[in-house]
Amino acid sequence: MKILSKRIHIRVAAGVADGAILFSILASLAWFYISYHEEVDRSRSQIKQIITTVEQTASIAMYLGNKELAEEVLRGLEANDIISAARLTSQDGLSASFSGSENLAQSETAIIFPIPSPFASNEVVGDLLIYPNQQYIEDNAISLAKIQVIVLLFYLVIITLLTLIIVNRILTEPMKNIANRFHLITPGDTTRIEVPAAHQQNEIGALVDDINGLLDAVNTQIDNERELRAETENLSKKFRFIFERASAGIGLIDSNNELIVANPALLRLLGQTFIVDTDRYDKTDFIAYFNDPAEMKEFIDEFWAKPGNQFSAMDVQLKHKVRAADRWVHCLFSKVEDINNPDDSLMEVVVYDITERAEREQNIIYEAEHDPITQLLNRRAGMAKLESSLVESEKKQRNFAILMIDLDGFKHVNDTYGHDAGDKVIIEVAARIKQFFRGSDVVARWGGDEFLIGFSYNPNYETAVSDIASDLQFQIALPVEIGHEQTATVGSSIGISLFPDNEIAVAGLIEQADEAMYFVKNNGKNFFKFYQHLEKEAVQK
Repeated sequence: MKILSKRIHIRVAAGVADGAILFSILASLAWFYISYHEEVDRSRSQIKQIITTVEQTASIAMYLGNKELAEEVLRGLEANDIISAARLTSQDGLSASFSGSENLAQSETAIIFPIPSPFASNEVVGDLLIYPNQQYIEDNAISLAKIQVIVLLFYLVIITLLTLIIVNRILTEPMKNIANRFHLITPGDTTRIEVPAAHQQNEIGALVDDINGLLDAVNTQIDNERELRAETENLSKKFRFIFERASAGIGLIDSNNELIVANPALLRLLGQTFIVDTDRYDKTDFIAYFNDPAEMKEFIDEFWAKPGNQFSAMDVQLKHKVRAADRWVHCLFSKVEDINNPDDSLMEVVVYDITERAEREQNIIYEAEHDPITQLLNRRAGMAKLESSLVESEKKQRNFAILMIDLDGFKHVNDTYGHDAGDKVIIEVAARIKQFFRGSDVVARWGGDEFLIGFSYNPNYETAVSDIASDLQFQIALPVEIGHEQTATVGSSIGISLFPDNEIAVAGLIEQADEAMYFVKNNGKNFFKFYQHLEKEAVQK
């Protein structure tokens, strides 16, 4: 029943039937009302016609006072079904009547007809009282109304059946056939629905044309999507190939500085073979892979704080692995922002291995700053380091000493044994000097056979500088093997200037140490001398 109630022709027919039933009810009520009153009016007209027929006879009977004639008139009236009772009454007291009811006097439906004289129309000889048969009249009206209702119901059934047949034939069947054919068509199929016969120019034909047009549009869209999907898959393969085969490391970092995606190259750079499953393990901390995590964290935090999608790069050293050489990488950062969800923004990082370049740069810098023979700082680099060391000593409230060393007898070694032997002596002396000092101290070859040393010391240790100078002279004076079982010996003249006791500027301190060293050279050599203000005058004398 539910399936039937959903069919269009059934629903249309039911709608028509419901309307017809409502109309029949209203029409039956109206027809009953109209028929009833028409029947009453028609009965009254018939009564008037009957009275007109018997009026002349009744007038004579009343005028003559002939009761038999009057009763004859009443018998004629009694034979009519629409009259239930009648009474003739004359002015002279003649009275005659018939009644199908025992209570005629109380009837409210009596109709009084004055009976004129047969000889003078303006003279009344009596009255004729007629009682219509109301039950008969109402029964006739009801019977007539029932007939009309039956006719209307018959019309209703005929109209409903015709509507059902017509709608089913004209609308439902064609629509059903169209739907069945439409269901057989799969996406991408070139089959199309044919327009039903006799429907080429109506709405059903237009509907079929629209459906076929929609199928064409769907097929076109499917073809376009297939092509786009193929292009996307091809492009995805290329990007995946690039991502997996790229020589540069590529990764994504979330707002917590955790590495969530990385290609094989990045994993190799970071010394890993896989990235842990984020559903089962914690994600990898990106900054933990670097030699200075604090520096990397500060850089990334500053980059996150920058507005917009900017780029930034830095060269940084990876964390040193056991039994592995130091590795340097160039990191290029860029933001991958989600406008709708800023908290979900990511950072893309591209990492290049620049170890060889960094080593070359470091070698170049090293060669530019160091003496090629002794590997000590050269004069320019030594001067720069003296500047920074002096500033650092002043901050820490420590004293600073500069020693200018000139080798005694070095020219004799060169002249006697040759320059190769001289180089060996210089290299050995440089090694002996360097072992006395820390990495933060300044040890430089100032030129030729001159060395410059700068170091900070505790001001409470008054003999620190003189002790170091004495030990240096002792070590320098030890014999140096120059080959062929031969040795050479050199001495040293050392000039010393102190900060802050003497000059406070580096250039002044160097000049003072140099003056003190020349004082030693001019006064017997092979000892050390602290700079004094009158020392310059003594040198000049």
